[in-house]
Formats: sequence, C-alpha cells, structure tokens
Amino acid sequence: MKLLFIFLALSLYLLEVECYRRRAYTRLGLVEDDDDYGESSSENDDAGQIWALLVAGSNGWYNYRHQADVAHAYHTLKQHGVKEDNIITMMYDDIANNQQNPYPGQLFNSPNGKDVYKGVKVDYKGADVNPENFLAILQGDESGVSGGNGKVLKSNEKDKIFVFFSDHGATGLIAFPSSMLTVKQLNDVLLSMHNKKKYKEFTFYLEACESGSMFENVLPKNINIYAITAANSHESSWGCYCENPQGLPCLGDLFSVNWIQDSDQEDLSSETLEDQFEIVKRLTNKSHVMHYGDLNIATEHVAEFQGHVKANKLRNVVGKKIPPNSVWPVRDIPILMLKKQLEQENDEAIQKELSLQIRKIEKKRQYLEKFMKHFVKQLIHDRNIRHNLLNRHPRKLTKLDCHNEVTHVFNQACFDFNKNPYALKYVYVLANLCEYGLEPQTIKDTMIEECADIDIVGIH
Repeated sequence: MKLLFIFLALSLYLLEVECYRRRAYTRLGLVEDDDDYGESSSENDDAGQIWALLVAGSNGWYNYRHQADVAHAYHTLKQHGVKEDNIITMMYDDIANNQQNPYPGQLFNSPNGKDVYKGVKVDYKGADVNPENFLAILQGDESGVSGGNGKVLKSNEKDKIFVFFSDHGATGLIAFPSSMLTVKQLNDVLLSMHNKKKYKEFTFYLEACESGSMFENVLPKNINIYAITAANSHESSWGCYCENPQGLPCLGDLFSVNWIQDSDQEDLSSETLEDQFEIVKRLTNKSHVMHYGDLNIATEHVAEFQGHVKANKLRNVVGKKIPPNSVWPVRDIPILMLKKQLEQENDEAIQKELSLQIRKIEKKRQYLEKFMKHFVKQLIHDRNIRHNLLNRHPRKLTKLDCHNEVTHVFNQACFDFNKNPYALKYVYVLANLCEYGLEPQTIKDTMIEECADIDIVGIH
C-alpha cells in the first residue's frame, strides 16, 4: 500500500508539472509537437510572446532562392516552437508551381534536400507582397493592410519580434515585386514602433545586396533593435547552391542558408545572437556580414527570437558544405545561369538562342551604364567630381528625404527595378547626388526629362 501511495503521489506531481509547463508555453507564444520538435528549455513565465515576419520580396523563376530561404526559415521557427499563429509569411508564391519547376509543388533550399514548401502557410502572396502591407503588418495596423488574410503582428511592450527579409537590394533600399522600400520609410516605422511600445526587443535579419546601407549610421542604438545584414553598405550578396544536381536556379542565399542551417542544428537556448553572428560571418566568406543597432541584444540567446524548443536536427539540411563553385554574386545570377545552360546544351539552335540572350543582356547593361554617365553629366559639370560620384559609394547616408524622393522617381520614370533589376546597382549614384547637396527637385526634373524617351526594359 505504501508503495502504491508513493506511485500515485508521484504520478499526480508529474501530471501537475506537465500541465504547468504547457500553460507556460501557451503564455510564451510557443507550441509543441512531439512528432517534429525536440525537448523544451525552461523559460521565464513573465516573458512575452515571440512574433515573426518572414518576407521574400521578389518574384520570377531566377529568384527561386528567396522563397526557398523564407520557406525553410518558416519550418525552422516552427520546429523551435514559435506558434504558427505568430508567424506571418509574405511571398509571391510563383515558384513552387511554376511551369519551369521540374518538381511541381516543391521547393528546395539545399541540393537533394527536404522539400521546404510543404506545410508553409503563406499569408500574403502575389500583389499583396508590397511595402505598404509590410509596414502595416509590422505596426499591427489591421486597417492598413490590403489583401492577404489580414494577419498582423499583435505585439506589445513585453514581446520580441523577429524579422527575416530576403530579396534584392541597393544603397538605401530593398525591393518588392512591384515596388520598393527605402531606408527612410523603414527607419521612420521602426522609430514609431519604439515610441508606441510595440515590442520589448526586435531582431532583423536582412538578406540583400548592400543591405548594410539600410542600417549603417541610421538605426539608433537606443531603441532595442538589433540588425544583422548579409553584406555591408556597398557590396553584393551571394546566391548559393547555384550548381545543383536538380538543374534548378540557385537554391538559396549564402547568408540566409548559413544562419538557417545553424539554427537547425544548434541548441538556441545556449547559443547567443553574437555566437550566431560570428558563425555566419565566418561561413559567409564572399561578403561582409555586419551587425548594427543595440549590440547589447547580441548577448541574448537566439531562442529569445527564434523559439525556445530544443529542435531535433533536420535531416538532409543541416551541416551541408556549400561548394565554392556553387556560390555566385547575386547581380550576375541571370547571366551566369544562361552561360551554364549554354555549356550544357548540345543542340546548335538552342546554343545560338542562348548566346543571343547573353549578348542582349550585356548590351542592355552597357546601355544603362552609358545612361547613368550621361544623366550625371547633365547635373555635374566638373569632370573630377562627376568621376567620384559615378565610381564611389557614399560613406554614409544622411540625406534620407532626398534619397527617398529621387529613388522613387527613378523607379517610376526611368527604370522599373522589378523589370530592370540590374538598375539597382546604380542607386548609389542617386544617393551620391543627394549627399553632394543637389536639391531633390533639381535631380527629379532632370531625371524626368532624360528618361522620357527610354524604351528599354529587361535589364538583368
């Protein structure tokens, strides 16, 4: 009888502990699934929830990698216990079921890896992936979103926010499928969120060319935001797994794949953001991974932003070495893909067509370069000054209003970045004109006049 009594007492105690633990997870905004997730770590009952916003800001078959990055990140957060209702995804969703996809309904973020598309819930797709919705979602502004399912971050001063954005970028901007977001627009919203106490702490991982320019000398150090970028303010980011046995476009981005794979295999309750930054910085050896904002947040564990459940390692995803020959500079991916097809093609007629496509891209790029030189010449008559503005990136962005105005006009009146992604390379020139001190209206008037007769599109 005594042993039976002890057994029953112990059983009741364990049941009570389990119920207490599950209630704690509910308060923390976490979820458990015994089939997919590993052991949990202990947490502070007074902590708020984790909210996550995952964004692929591009469309088109060549940009396969951005949606693969985001789909993979979705599973990574879920397997670490972030509640599904607290994860919001934005992706155009034109890749998995693209007519060019030899694996219908599937996406891969590593060669012969796990299908990362299965199970992903896309909240905003197609034209609903735009900067207006992105900013409204961040601020929890349900009336400000258009389309999608209406989900927004319902965060408060106790909560922690994690944002991952993967797309094209340029000096002081990141792209969306049909528009763009400037450093001024983003910074204004981040400041507003801080003033309105929309979060306790906020971590932002940004995959884009020149992504450092979105935060460098702009993001305040005292608003509890920590940002990590794939590149510094003046260099390209890099795609990876561009040479793959499946015959697909680049499967991922080097920075993105490195942080996601690290999160897949690490115990995030013992790894700090600083640890992850240093690991990813070392592995991302083609660009300079940077961090900005409140660096004190980097001493916190990754689990605070990506989930507190100790995840089981993902098979076929974790620990893959990225071959150097499969890593390509982002802005050259379209032309490198064509060159790869040309090397592998035996049909003479198709070879000629591929060669023609490559020559067209090269000629269009040359046209764009000549246009920018001519445009700057209309504004700057001194040859030495003009040379500096055309060949050097700005040391820092200080004229954010000017930059915001002229880049939007350039996108609308000259070269639509979505149709001419290579034009993003020259946004630094626009920033230089602003930093030089020219009035925004002067730049815009000249721009509109010079761009009136442009009829070339498809500059990749």
